[in-house]
Amino acid sequence: MITINGLNKIYTNGTKAVDQLSLQINEREILALLGPNGAGKSSTIKILTTLSGFDDGEVTVAGYDIDREPEKVRQSIGYVAQETGVDYFLTGRENLELQGHLYRMKKPEIKSRIEELGQYFEIADVLDNLVSSYSGGMRRKLDIATALIHRPKILFLDEPTLGLDTQSRQSLWKYIRKLNDELGLTILLTTHYLEEADKLSNRVAIIDKGHIKVIDKPDALKDDISGDVVSLQFQDPQNKNDIVNAMRSNDFVMDTMWEKDKLHLYVSNGATSIPRLIENCNEIKADVINVSYQRPTLDDVFIKYTGSSIDATEEGEEKWWEKWAGKGGGGMWAKKWQQANAESEDDAKVWTTEEAEEWHKNKNWSKEEAAEWNDNKQWTAEESAAWHAEQKNEAKTDTKEASGIDNPSDDKELTKEASEDWHKNKEWSQEEAAQWNQNKQWSAEESAAWHSDKDDSQSAKKKKQDSETSWPKNN
Repeated sequence: MITINGLNKIYTNGTKAVDQLSLQINEREILALLGPNGAGKSSTIKILTTLSGFDDGEVTVAGYDIDREPEKVRQSIGYVAQETGVDYFLTGRENLELQGHLYRMKKPEIKSRIEELGQYFEIADVLDNLVSSYSGGMRRKLDIATALIHRPKILFLDEPTLGLDTQSRQSLWKYIRKLNDELGLTILLTTHYLEEADKLSNRVAIIDKGHIKVIDKPDALKDDISGDVVSLQFQDPQNKNDIVNAMRSNDFVMDTMWEKDKLHLYVSNGATSIPRLIENCNEIKADVINVSYQRPTLDDVFIKYTGSSIDATEEGEEKWWEKWAGKGGGGMWAKKWQQANAESEDDAKVWTTEEAEEWHKNKNWSKEEAAEWNDNKQWTAEESAAWHAEQKNEAKTDTKEASGIDNPSDDKELTKEASEDWHKNKEWSQEEAAQWNQNKQWSAEESAAWHSDKDDSQSAKKKKQDSETSWPKNN
């Protein structure tokens, strides 16, 4: 179903994320892709899901060349990212409907498919609830359901159970196994949980530094490490080479691997080997603070091929609501989120009336903030009267400014006679006169006089035009 040959991906900063990677994933197979952070897992997944380009190599998904037929590839795959892709402020049903429309499915088909998936994942009773009210396990089920709305042949699961409790994780394993057994889906799984890879996958591939180190069935990988694994933890080991040489002097030690201050020794029999190993440490004065042994696990396989435990590479889970705050870089949401965090202690404080009024008085309000505060404030009769008086004075000032009044008498109430005298003696521009005439309250006598003057003016103008047109012309 998926074939990768000689895949290379180099980022603009020169980082080679994928290096000559070749991989074959069979139909109806569950393959677990394991690797430390920065090993190339995410880059490979993004390429396979058409979310990222690549520099060299050949990739076919569901029989389609990813370079030439990306649309057909997208129709054939479902992708569940590590960070949830569902909208927390929509219902489960609305999320599924949206995903169906994105795939251009017909409405009746979307409706029937939602009912089918709701029953399959046992979330039918909560489909009409907001996703923000879902538990972590329910959200992950909805995530997978949205990826399956268009009936894909291949499903990509990136850390599907990260952050879930043990019960929810095991419940989701059941559904992943059912998808493979009952629906015949081919599944590519990335995970930090080795137990998950061990229980779910048909094969495990370990990737490091951009290429596959080893790929085989989980049991075969564990059997490849014969015997037992003895782990010795030292107090600040400075002489690591001396310690390894001392351990390898024993015939029963087949291999060794350092992990920080812990030395893993692969021996034929752990129980009988430990006394002799401790004796070797005492001889070279190496201070052992902890000893353990066990049968080989996938973590031992991981350590063998990558040099570190997968537990040490696990990334912390981002809380779902943090992404709404934005990331760094001075974005608007980032600044608001930082401010909200900084003021969290103030938010919890109970303000007295006097403190609230003082804070409001000293705050630099924007026009929108002031309007919102005024709309929501509970006003006393005295405050309301004072506010209206202030608004009246502002309106009066605005009117004076609009009419062009700028003499010393602006600040006092003018009598009618004084106002008329001021208006008569003022040098008016044409625009000011028009504005004043438009806003003035005219008496009957003033209106009649104004129209009489206007008629005389129009008559004089017409006579002038007539005299100009009737003037004798020279022949």
